[in-house]
Amino acid sequence: MPRPPARVLLILLSLVLSVALAACATGVSTGALSAQDAAAQKSSGIPAGTVLNIGDQEQYLETLLQASGQLRGLPYTVNFVQFASGPLVDAGFAANRIDAGYMGDLPATVSVSSHLPVKAVAVTLPIGASEFLLAQPGITSIAQLKGKPVAYTTGTAEQAFALRALAQAKLTQKDVHQVDVSLQQLGTVLQSGSAAASIVSVQQKIDYQETHPGAKVLATNVTAKPPSYDYVLATTSALASPAKKTAIGDFLRRYVAATNWEKSHQNQYVNAYYVDVEHQTPAEAKQILAAGGETNSVPITPAVQQALQTVVNLMASAGAIPAAFSVTPLYNADVSDYFNAIVQK
Repeated sequence: MPRPPARVLLILLSLVLSVALAACATGVSTGALSAQDAAAQKSSGIPAGTVLNIGDQEQYLETLLQASGQLRGLPYTVNFVQFASGPLVDAGFAANRIDAGYMGDLPATVSVSSHLPVKAVAVTLPIGASEFLLAQPGITSIAQLKGKPVAYTTGTAEQAFALRALAQAKLTQKDVHQVDVSLQQLGTVLQSGSAAASIVSVQQKIDYQETHPGAKVLATNVTAKPPSYDYVLATTSALASPAKKTAIGDFLRRYVAATNWEKSHQNQYVNAYYVDVEHQTPAEAKQILAAGGETNSVPITPAVQQALQTVVNLMASAGAIPAAFSVTPLYNADVSDYFNAIVQK
């Protein structure tokens, strides 16, 4: 596999420095265990004192597991290290700050091209739309974006979604003018008129359409093909540690239980995250609840790997990266079998 281009290495180095300065962590431990929890810890096979450092994005995992009660009775300590995007989670791996981390599909490909020592341990597939290609009023088709400014963030899953969506109209990255801003600014550049269209989240979509009721959604993460999976990656050193490998397995079991809880407790989750963490109003939270999607944990299969390879091929054909490369190093059959069995339970 070719070495990553110098630009990628420089970007990753700058992100590593950003992580060293900006990443913050919150710890969740068992505290004083009840007799029942102490027995559970002993039976878990996880030695006392085991610590997992989990790369999270804007408190998504932490809030979901906390609200669902899945952080009670942990037989280890979890430190949630917070990042603002998937590329920064990659930088967290490069800086040796985390044992496992959550990200979208494009940052997962960057972990391969950057030769990070990580493997895929779990994937989730969205159910319902959670990301949108939203255009200014008057633009009603993807084809109309040719030659116009379109906002999406380089290196993120939003970039991969943008290229999938453009491909539906036989457009590539070269056919539009990218407005490359942070994930948090994607809605802002649409509001200001700096972009004719933008990849936006549910809450950014709601905010824009409240003031621009004629704005049309041109594509969603569900309509753009191939499917877009989210990833949990873990370092090879953590997977080589029996204690940490078992703890990661327990954490994933709790994560799957939490996503299942969310489907039947959407109002509680939306309030816990969008109101308490993202500081949306209760009225906005209700709109997000009506518009937002869910996720399903699915096993890592050859089809999942092929979907990620398609992302790389699409990026290369669009001129977004110098050349295609194989994503095979991200997967290991023994690792997939071990964690698939946990997820499928």
